[in-house]
Amino acid sequence: MNISNLWDELNFEINSCKIFKQEDKDSKILLGGGNRKAKLLFIGDDPNLFEDENLRVGKNTSGTFFKNLYDLVDLSTDTFFMTNIVKCNLKLKDLSNEEKEKYSEILDMQIALLNPEIIVTMGQEATRFLMRDNSLKINDIRGKTFNWDGGIKIIPLYDPNFLMRSHDKKKGSPKWLTWKDMEAIKNLTDM
Repeated sequence: MNISNLWDELNFEINSCKIFKQEDKDSKILLGGGNRKAKLLFIGDDPNLFEDENLRVGKNTSGTFFKNLYDLVDLSTDTFFMTNIVKCNLKLKDLSNEEKEKYSEILDMQIALLNPEIIVTMGQEATRFLMRDNSLKINDIRGKTFNWDGGIKIIPLYDPNFLMRSHDKKKGSPKWLTWKDMEAIKNLTDM
């Protein structure tokens, strides 16, 4: 079976599973967007990071902020894939334990299909979820590189939604640190 068929099966799995059925009929399931063959994967916990598979963003959203950030460091959408833990218009905190477990399985399948070399987790919740460690504090781990399953590296960043609300841009601020982290990530993808 080819990789495209596996993506179709994953999409079918999500759309046919009762746990993913949302009460809001307009809520659509979105696996993510970008280059499925890229070695860089961004994982967030914010439905406003992108609106469709082409990574379009809404006006004045965390997606707009993050797009400006990756444009600033000259990171093209051809060089990464982006997804959220939750594949609809909800955040992780809104889910039951059963839903979190199912989304964990879906995310694991997605990572296996993408086979990235580097995963960048955006925010404390996404980092804790992927690394399965609720004691992690984003201020202590952001910008550091961690070894994960299958030789994949994980680099946590601050949540774009948090950064968007922060007005401090001086050296050492979360915005400044994230810009430096993104430059380092860009350099890793250029190797």
